[in-house]
Amino acid sequence: MNKTDLVVAVAEEVGITKKDAEKAIDVFLGKVQKALEDGESVKLSGFGVFQVKVRKERVGTSPISGEKITIPETRTVGFKPSRSLKDTVK
Repeated sequence: MNKTDLVVAVAEEVGITKKDAEKAIDVFLGKVQKALEDGESVKLSGFGVFQVKVRKERVGTSPISGEKITIPETRTVGFKPSRSLKDTVK
């Protein structure tokens, strides 16, 4: 399912226009993104938790030259599904 499919499904389920459904989804995604940018986690009961994870600085090997390089610390987004979502997907 992509965003367009989601917009159509929400519009049909709720009984609103596709334009309104897309606007609501865009606002939701924007709020989730803003919270993650601010370092907050986003918990959706019965679905899961989106949270920022930090990968510590580490030493790696360059695939081109084979020399050791330092890979800087990075932030990424992680998702941990709720137990009910895990049980549904089994």
